[in-house]
Amino acid sequence: EISLGLVGSEMCIRDSRKTVRSMADVEALPVVDGENDLTYVCDAVRAIRSALNGRVPLIGFSGSPWTLATYMVEGGGSKDHARCKALAFDEPETMHALLDKLAQSVTAYLNDQIRAGAQAVQIFDTWGGALGHRAYREFSLRYMKQIVDGLIKERDGRRVPAILFTKNGGQWLDAMADTGADAPVSYTHLRAHETEADL
Repeated sequence: EISLGLVGSEMCIRDSRKTVRSMADVEALPVVDGENDLTYVCDAVRAIRSALNGRVPLIGFSGSPWTLATYMVEGGGSKDHARCKALAFDEPETMHALLDKLAQSVTAYLNDQIRAGAQAVQIFDTWGGALGHRAYREFSLRYMKQIVDGLIKERDGRRVPAILFTKNGGQWLDAMADTGADAPVSYTHLRAHETEADL
């Protein structure tokens, strides 16, 4: 059984022999309910928010659907994500079904963190930058927008900002901003003068 541990930018898979590589595998996956399936996370958010006592804001987070999918399809970390890319390009219907289910799970998971006390949330798209322009928009950005659209926007009378991070995604900052996220962010190897006009 695959554990949908959405914490951070990695997917926790308890049994690396079990992977998601077919429509049947996708259909067998549940949509995660953070409050019930990942109770320890919501408990931790509540405890940390209380301990911070208003000194600094608390940011909740999750991996992006594409990043989570890479771990689920590959069965762990990968240097080239070859199996995941093959599934996306050879069986796009299966990949889109997986990404949609993950987007639903991440949305619920982040909303549960917000209800527990997170004052902002960040989606870590660690491996979106490994895709080409068209594939990034189709398989990564599209599902991050789906999440942003479904997030709680205000809590306790204050806006809850949504942050999108795509590693090596500096070329897509405008597109990331178009999702409605409050802060598109990227770590990339562009020289400062190449991006200073946009800052």
